Amino acid sequence: MICHADWNMRGELAEIWKICFQEPVRPARYFLNNGFRPENSLVWMEEGRIASVVYFLPMRLAGENGPVQAHYIYAAATLPQYRSRGLMARLLAAAAGEGEKRGDRYSAVLPATPELYPLYEKSGYRSFFHVKTVSVPLGRLCDLAEKGSIQKTLFSCSRLNALRASVVGPLTGSALWSDESFAFAVGMGGVYGDRLVTARTEGKPAYALCRRMDANTCRVLEIMAQPDTFPNLAANLIARFPADVYEFRLPSESTLFGDGGETQRFGLLQPLGGAKPIQAAPGTPYLGLPLD
Repeated sequence: MICHADWNMRGELAEIWKICFQEPVRPARYFLNNGFRPENSLVWMEEGRIASVVYFLPMRLAGENGPVQAHYIYAAATLPQYRSRGLMARLLAAAAGEGEKRGDRYSAVLPATPELYPLYEKSGYRSFFHVKTVSVPLGRLCDLAEKGSIQKTLFSCSRLNALRASVVGPLTGSALWSDESFAFAVGMGGVYGDRLVTARTEGKPAYALCRRMDANTCRVLEIMAQPDTFPNLAANLIARFPADVYEFRLPSESTLFGDGGETQRFGLLQPLGGAKPIQAAPGTPYLGLPLD
């Protein structure tokens, strides 16, 4: 039986998260205390227990004539003993139906691993979002930061999210998030050790969401900066996250480091309720603000 999750299920939902994603309970608790809403959650009940769960979080996509309502499939999970029975496919179909009722025209998802892409393709999703990865050695980043300065800056999430919207909004099909969702994503990243680095240049903000991969590598999960604001951000990044190599994850259209980099798929999309596929330039739509 499929039904909405409720607040009293959070203990059981945390345990499912822990088992399925093989993580400590802290990330699950953070999500269930800060991002969970019953209306955005569906569960499959089996003999009075939750067997499978999917969360479909509100988002928007940049359309040709303005933002379009959509949702993002998050933390979809089925307990091991209930797998290979098609429960997730049914939950995804139910989430699509619930999304249609509230006006969602698309459903987006970022599979946890490449091996899961076929599972979502069977449910009607198609590869849509892309990301470009550029590896920058410390020496090159120091050169780019030469004219920058180390600062202590503080911006509201709404200010940083407005910057993000100004950068990715013109890229048709790209994901746009509410200020609340932006703050949640940054906080959720913090549970995993990610940190937000910011900088100011003549009053203009720039930011980078960073993850320490090992002693020598820093992965920049998302960066929003223009050529004139990047030197100060680079200086702050080097100071906060000293590393030998910086792996930048960028919109495929970004020219922040020239035309180099490797582009790869980074999520899928499905139209809902007869909505037409979004006509975007190949490789352009950007999901970003990772909840991966």
